[in-house]
Amino acid sequence: MVRPPPPPQIVEDRFDDIDALATSALAWDQHYEQIGRGRFEGQLTQFLSGDIQLGRESWSPGVLQRGCAPAGSWVFGLPLVAEGSLHIRRRPAPPGQLLVATSRDDVGFTATGPATLMVVVLPTQSIDHWVQVRQGVERLDVDLPSPRWQVPSAEMTRRAATLSSLLNVLTTRSDDVFEERSLQNVESQIFEVILGMIPSAEIVEPLHNRARIARAVLSLLRERLDDPPSITELCALVGTRERTLYMSCVEAFGRPPAALLAELRLNAAHRALLHPAQETSVTAVAALYGFTHFGRFAALYRRQFGELPSVTLAQAQDSRAGTKE
Repeated sequence: MVRPPPPPQIVEDRFDDIDALATSALAWDQHYEQIGRGRFEGQLTQFLSGDIQLGRESWSPGVLQRGCAPAGSWVFGLPLVAEGSLHIRRRPAPPGQLLVATSRDDVGFTATGPATLMVVVLPTQSIDHWVQVRQGVERLDVDLPSPRWQVPSAEMTRRAATLSSLLNVLTTRSDDVFEERSLQNVESQIFEVILGMIPSAEIVEPLHNRARIARAVLSLLRERLDDPPSITELCALVGTRERTLYMSCVEAFGRPPAALLAELRLNAAHRALLHPAQETSVTAVAALYGFTHFGRFAALYRRQFGELPSVTLAQAQDSRAGTKE
């Protein structure tokens, strides 16, 4: 007996914690870091039907995302609003470029400022079927090099707005929207919007050498937040020159390695203060992540997160005390 497919799922929420935003997305294994200054604000609306996803995600200030698309799928991003620069797979994405990564890639996404992004996840088998029927191509080969997929900025905005309107309809939770025929129509609309931008002879570009360097740098910096390597050591560890190291980080994250490291350390300190142990203190956390000048640490922290580290710790301790009561 064939089991009926599971009913569609919907996530709708607002967040003041970047980690909560990252973990709330269904069927994703991803991690976020805040980049840019100010108190974090995020919003997620996600519709999941089988292996197909349609979502709208907003954040302020910027974010750095690592992780992969769900297994056996491709993920596509269409910006609705982007105040800073966007980067995908550790490469800069100019206006009008379709953001694409496969489940074999680290998404390597960075937005250096507040943004709202439409996100679509499509299963590889369905993509292959669509391009075979519609464009006469046997399959999209992710192993071959190709140019990026580019459309005029106005066209990208129009398609993103179309997906946003469709998502608004889906989240009304009307019973007729979730009928099988209606869902098939929804999936058809999503495929038209996304795959209609892809020329039949092109496929996703593999990671460029500088993108690989950026990924290695990020991994090293995250492993050594409490013992950060010097630029000289970084160059030796990833096997590149300082100029290439600098360019790789700016292309991938919109900032040089030193600034990236500072923000990663601030994020780590922020998490430690949000989830403190009994003996946690601001000075101990600052020292743990390499901030030896506590006054400067407090100033940097306040500029990054909109409040002093002592306030974050006090609120977390009060919340824990209230929970115990």
